Amino acid sequence: MSDSAVRTVDRLIASVAGVDTPAPADFQARVRYQVRQDAMDAAYRIMLEQGWPAVRMTAIAAAVGISRQTLYKEFGSKQEVGEALLIREAERFITGIASDLDRYDDVPGAIEAAIRYTFQHAAANPLLTAILSGAHEGGDSLLPLVTIDAEPLITLAARVLAEHITHRDRDLDTEDVAATADALARLTVSHLLRPVGDRETTVRRLSRLACRNLGLEPGHG
Repeated sequence: MSDSAVRTVDRLIASVAGVDTPAPADFQARVRYQVRQDAMDAAYRIMLEQGWPAVRMTAIAAAVGISRQTLYKEFGSKQEVGEALLIREAERFITGIASDLDRYDDVPGAIEAAIRYTFQHAAANPLLTAILSGAHEGGDSLLPLVTIDAEPLITLAARVLAEHITHRDRDLDTEDVAATADALARLTVSHLLRPVGDRETTVRRLSRLACRNLGLEPGHG
């Protein structure tokens, strides 16, 4: 990821409780914010309809109704547009999973719910589906952003899960919780990219592994 993308994810990590990024209050900042959102929406539509190679800065600018110069002021490159798209999806996903976790008072239930939510929503997410189906596109692909360059996003997911676990059971060792959440996030991403077996079996196995690492009895959800 670019430095700007990493800084954006770092800000999300620092303010996990309010992941959904609000529009700024300042007028000029609001205009820039709207331009960025419109540009990402346009890139998203083009990608779903034609694939990532068809996403060009010229095409995005034309779809939004702005000049290429204006677009380049907001995004230095097509790659930055892709990073912004993925980060926006991550914001929405983290907000959703945090809301879903709030329904569970017990740690085993929360862990299993987090894994199941991830698999269910990833399978139905058009952006991730397009990224994975476009893996054959070689160098012009967003696949590295969910594989070799995904460290900031994995850190964010692990941080959210760790905070929810700690909130439910303050007797657990915080280092064990952090290590378990990090390992679980990485294993879940690995299974998303290279599925092994049916989804429910994978959910139960990963949940059992995480619970036993924390010295807890796995749930039965």
